[in-house]
Amino acid sequence: MSGVRFSTLLVRLARAARVLVGAGALAWSAPAQAKTLYFPHQDARFLYRFQRNGGAAVVPESASPEQPLPLVVFLHGTNSSSEPHMWLGGGGKDLRPLVKRLIESGDVQPFVLAAPSQTKNAGLAATVWQGFDLNGFVDDVVRATDGVANIDRSRIVLAGHSGAGCNPSGGLAADFWSAGVALPLALVSIDPCLDRKMGGAFARRPTEVPLLLWWQPAIWLREPAKFEAALARDKPEERVDRLRELPPMGANPHEAILPVAFESALRELFGRSSDD
Repeated sequence: MSGVRFSTLLVRLARAARVLVGAGALAWSAPAQAKTLYFPHQDARFLYRFQRNGGAAVVPESASPEQPLPLVVFLHGTNSSSEPHMWLGGGGKDLRPLVKRLIESGDVQPFVLAAPSQTKNAGLAATVWQGFDLNGFVDDVVRATDGVANIDRSRIVLAGHSGAGCNPSGGLAADFWSAGVALPLALVSIDPCLDRKMGGAFARRPTEVPLLLWWQPAIWLREPAKFEAALARDKPEERVDRLRELPPMGANPHEAILPVAFESALRELFGRSSDD
């Protein structure tokens, strides 16, 4: 084969490859991103200068401006890779297919899932979600979904994984309550730090807000007895704490527990049996 004919063949193959790659990208990304809205949320505080639109809201296909929907706010854990939108497609890990399946199957009531991103100073539990403003984030979600969905501010769930439940003064344990935030239906903490400090931090939440917590014993040392003792100190009888231990799963139990526990929480809070 002559050099000219070989070069022509390479060009044709390259063009065909670009077409196939483009078609594959559309087939993969369109369903997941069709209703994912991206918007700014304290980008200067939580993101590096070359990044923007740290907020993301996943709106069900059935949403309308007339139908009030619950809001689940999800805080990712420590982010040593500085990847935006962790667990919403960033880094290849994605909770959106799980949410889509549960809503479309009718197993749970429709809801909006929204999550901020932190990439700057996000490698340590002591600095992740320091200064997170739940009220401000909900305001940004409402603005971003205006005309697409109707956020019911009386039905908000605050959930978090890993380091989001390891900072005694930030993340899930931040002092939202003194700012007059509408009380969430629940705090959902998945595989957080279990020690005396975090137990005391979670104990500061209002009595009306139940804590739903799942954990597994692998990866690092936990102290569930100390956590529970601090959590129960001066505990009002009406406060609800539900702590569940799951066995380690998969090659990375700390990550594998998230979709399992997240689905359990969604079914418990928004399962069709809780509709009436």
